[in-house]
Amino acid sequence: MPVTSFHAPAELWTAADAAAADRYTMDDLGIASEVLMERAALCVARQAMDLLAETPGRVCALAGPGNNGGDAVACARILHGWGIDAAVWLSGPAHRGALARQVAWARACGVEVFDADAPLPEGPCLWIDGLLGTGSRGAPRGKVAARLRELATRNGPVVAVDLPSGVDPDSGAVHEGAARAEVTVTFGRSKPGLHATPGRSHAGRVVVADIGLVPDPSWRPTVRLVDPEQVAASVAALPSGPHKGARGRVVVVGGGATTPGAATLAAFGALVAGAGLVTVASARAEVRELAVAHHAELMVDARTDPGAWDPRWVAVVGPGLTDPDAAEVARAFWTEFSGAAVFDAGALEAIAHVEAAGPRIVTPHPGEAARLLARLGGAPVAVADVQADRIEAARRISRATSAVTVLKGAGTVVADPDGNVRIATEGTAVLATAGTGDVLAGIAGALLARGLAPSDAATCAVHLHARAGEIARREHGGGAPGVVASEVAEALGRAVVEADHADGYPALLRG
Repeated sequence: MPVTSFHAPAELWTAADAAAADRYTMDDLGIASEVLMERAALCVARQAMDLLAETPGRVCALAGPGNNGGDAVACARILHGWGIDAAVWLSGPAHRGALARQVAWARACGVEVFDADAPLPEGPCLWIDGLLGTGSRGAPRGKVAARLRELATRNGPVVAVDLPSGVDPDSGAVHEGAARAEVTVTFGRSKPGLHATPGRSHAGRVVVADIGLVPDPSWRPTVRLVDPEQVAASVAALPSGPHKGARGRVVVVGGGATTPGAATLAAFGALVAGAGLVTVASARAEVRELAVAHHAELMVDARTDPGAWDPRWVAVVGPGLTDPDAAEVARAFWTEFSGAAVFDAGALEAIAHVEAAGPRIVTPHPGEAARLLARLGGAPVAVADVQADRIEAARRISRATSAVTVLKGAGTVVADPDGNVRIATEGTAVLATAGTGDVLAGIAGALLARGLAPSDAATCAVHLHARAGEIARREHGGGAPGVVASEVAEALGRAVVEADHADGYPALLRG
């Protein structure tokens, strides 16, 4: 019987990576495809059994033309052998290859197999989606598309084999009629499209099944999940510092006439994330007064010239930076401040196609990312273009700016200039409120100041911010909106304590 553990590998396989692992395992190591298929089907069947324990019923396996179809048929055969009412619905001919063998074995074991013209049953069932796998490209077509249209009209949970049919494994793009799974059982490693928006909303709970696939020794992953255990280890390893100056110094350059509190929120986030000294720098007296009125631990300064600040400090530029001189201030910090810096909100509007003077993290939301890409590329970019392939959008920004990019949103993407990507599994809707992005920028600034490299600082900040949002939701919001940014910042200390937690991180299934 398979055993579930918490921690699946953080490394992700693209479709090409998965195909290469298949070839290496079968061709180089000599492991028969039937062995792999049986192990895959056993893992899917185990997840189906877990769901049937909650809602007993019939199991209907939908088989596509490829190996995923063979997995689905084998799963139906295994469940039938366990005494479950399970049958198969094909989406085309099954005359050759692994699918033909599995259909023959299923029929020999007494499993009903219906051809592509047979309609799906009307009553509620548990559905095994084995229509399309990582080898498919483009929108579902023909009989497969017809099966997906039928499935959309039926009731009951869906268990997806490797990925929901109609979801792109690499980008997470969702084609019309794509399946929506309660659980996705994916093989070897998880896939980027199961965690990137919008595919993540179709994948449900993701389980990674170790079925014996082995990657080629030359494989080097470029896409990973944000690993909660690694975040916890990275933060725990930061030196506590013998005095406040050794804990890192952060200056938040921001605040404006209509957004005076943003700089305070970012500065408070930096304080709670462990920076030893945090200053709010604003030419506006009311911004400085607001900062110390809310948090007496903060310092204030009227200087917004990058030359006035020691490059050993870390600058967080942009929270609430909306006054007429905002663009000039932001551009000056981008091109003249040789220390590390986080650029957020209003400062992103000023980034030009010029080299930065020091290490940079940029933290756009999708709208800001679209505008930034348009400026950097010289052609219009719509928000929909960004959301259609968030991984590539983040990579494009990083390549153009040489900065680490944090593309915020569901399934936040962290990309570095070398093309390496990390995708967050955590995040809650309570973070979709004013000021939470300022808190995130402050956290990233503090972790930079405490010694993490830009990519690691951005990754850890994203995870801690998400955990703090979840804690704030539990303590203040219940299941409803109402959590505010300051409550997220206040929860950050508890988020550090439980940094190794991740409610949405995929489980590992060994069978």
